[in-house]
Amino acid sequence: MMKAVRADHEDIDILARTLYGEAEGQNVQDAIAIACVVMNRVSYPNWPDDVSEVCLQPWQFSCWNTNDSNRARITKAKRPDKWFEVCYGIAARAVEGTLTDVTNGSTHYYATYVAKPKWAKKGNKTPVYRVKHKNGYSHLFFNDIDTKPPSTPKEALNQIRPPIGKKDAAGASLAGAGIGLSAIADTLTDVKDQIEPLAQYAAALQYLFLAVALIGIGITVWARIDDRRKGIR
Repeated sequence: MMKAVRADHEDIDILARTLYGEAEGQNVQDAIAIACVVMNRVSYPNWPDDVSEVCLQPWQFSCWNTNDSNRARITKAKRPDKWFEVCYGIAARAVEGTLTDVTNGSTHYYATYVAKPKWAKKGNKTPVYRVKHKNGYSHLFFNDIDTKPPSTPKEALNQIRPPIGKKDAAGASLAGAGIGLSAIADTLTDVKDQIEPLAQYAAALQYLFLAVALIGIGITVWARIDDRRKGIR
């Protein structure tokens, strides 16, 4: 059984709506597995220890994205909608600690009808649980993803060292731009079969963007040395 957590009716409601939008084809097995992922994240140090905060984290559960068609559907869901009733029951069992973790500690999953996420590509990650859907696709669940992937290049930079002051911010912006643009070059390489005319420039772009990132990092380092010399910090 999963560990019980402190949660109120709002937490259960938000978790139920997450399951309502994320589980494919009103699949109970899928809803249970996704509830397990949420609860595993609540227990994991790199995520909030609050059910609602985990569900509503930006770019994590796509049904809450403002541009996702599911968002309107999940916000309008209410009893006596039978599927919402099922999801609410699963959510209640999850926070009460009476739900068995069928995913073996998974904190991530993705649908096979979308491109494989980068976190699944690194180190040849192997799914520990699979839920097959009637449409022929599946949700694959993983328990060997160590950390929460940064949502943006800026967040990735801030996880290393938060920029302080205007000079640092300028350097960080350039470095962040280099990181973000480099990711675009990586994407061009990944899909070169589809966009062969552009892929031939990927290697050159990577060197260019790396140079931009290094310049930004250099400005940040210089700013810190200059501030230290002036006794600012």
